[in-house]
Amino acid sequence: MDRVVLVTKPSRLEELVRLHLTEGAARFVLESQGESIAPYEREDAAYRAALAEVRRQIPADLPVATVPRQDLPQFLFREKDLVIACGPDGLFANLAKYVGGQPVLTINPDPQTVAGVLMLFPPEATGRLISLVQHNRHRVERLPFIKASIDDDRVVWGINDVFLGRTDHVSARYIVSFRGRTERQSSSGIIVSSGVGATGWMRSIAVMAAALTHGGAAALAKLPGPASNELVFVVREPFPSPATGTSVVTGRIKPGSPLVVTSEMPSGGRIFSDGVTEKAVEWTAGSKVTVSVGDRYVRRIVT
Repeated sequence: MDRVVLVTKPSRLEELVRLHLTEGAARFVLESQGESIAPYEREDAAYRAALAEVRRQIPADLPVATVPRQDLPQFLFREKDLVIACGPDGLFANLAKYVGGQPVLTINPDPQTVAGVLMLFPPEATGRLISLVQHNRHRVERLPFIKASIDDDRVVWGINDVFLGRTDHVSARYIVSFRGRTERQSSSGIIVSSGVGATGWMRSIAVMAAALTHGGAAALAKLPGPASNELVFVVREPFPSPATGTSVVTGRIKPGSPLVVTSEMPSGGRIFSDGVTEKAVEWTAGSKVTVSVGDRYVRRIVT
């Protein structure tokens, strides 16, 4: 390790100020709508204090580069970087696509507002963990990506989830094949989740399914952990008709057991990952996508 890269994101207060130009103007807008700026100020103060503590704990002889989330696509990581992500759980997902084999230390800046599912450590632990890395006594877990391989050699990677369907509200039409079963379907799309993303979009689906069936959604009852070499998929709002079925609606994707989906949409079909619809790729009729556990990982420090 010869450099620390500290990855940050704007607080909600900073985003408000950016929108309204000044904090006073942001306060006025919120108060005119019967809201208070106080929660935004508290979160901002907690985040600034956490970043200050992280920086204080980094040894003085280590170079430090600070990278805001929006600059990640242009930033060049080095092989011997230690990457520290300080922010909400979503910051880890934002970062994952841009690092290679560098270890990532995740810091939860504010347990009152950050669940800490992916951000494991308090700011005060930074110095101890850097020392472990320096002496090669740290432990990492490899968190796998989802790999969606399209038959024209395009690949969509996702650390949280991959969506196959449409970005509008029109039904998606496709043929799904999984573990020897093939079915033509019409639905709101297919969501494939990794263990990292299982606490997000897929968890909300599991809760909804359980509520609708009074606890009968057994297939989603136990979701994979972040380091699990297993994915879970679910068909969102499958529609039964004389031409479309609903028998293949969820399953567990394991190495050697991919999900294969062929588009039947002349136009409008899209595939995107991690909620970034702006980077959706086109998925037209006849195009086949194979979704599997990827051979790409992000290395998160766990001790």
